[in-house]
Amino acid sequence: MARPEDMWQCQTVNCGYIYNPDKGDRKGKIPKGVKFEDLPDDWRCPICGGTKKCFRPLAGPGSTKADCELPVETDSAKLTAGAETAKLERKETNPMKKYVCDVCGYVYDPAVGDPDNDVAPGTAWEDVPADWTCPVCGADKDSFSPEE
Repeated sequence: MARPEDMWQCQTVNCGYIYNPDKGDRKGKIPKGVKFEDLPDDWRCPICGGTKKCFRPLAGPGSTKADCELPVETDSAKLTAGAETAKLERKETNPMKKYVCDVCGYVYDPAVGDPDNDVAPGTAWEDVPADWTCPVCGADKDSFSPEE
């Protein structure tokens, strides 16, 4: 049985997923027995899509830090061409609505965008490409509804 020091919890708002090395991550195809430290750098929380930086151990050093945010790339030198173009073309309007995936509950926040998938921060839902899919479950854009 894994010790609390070996289990890591996602610190993103409304998530709380706990990675347990005794269980692994079926969705991410991580077998049982893989320590959190040994997860691939591109591994994501199966619930909210947060990166490894969003996790803290349940106990021990580092467990009290609770200031995690979903990582956002804002350095234009690191954005792909598509994300940089979307950033330059974004429209400055009233606060943009968030959209929720009807399949898994992922929330697309225009302020955050989805830089890992060529959607720059500040991209309104209307400007998200039609072929974009949910970064958590892969649902298409038509599977999203405005957040109430």
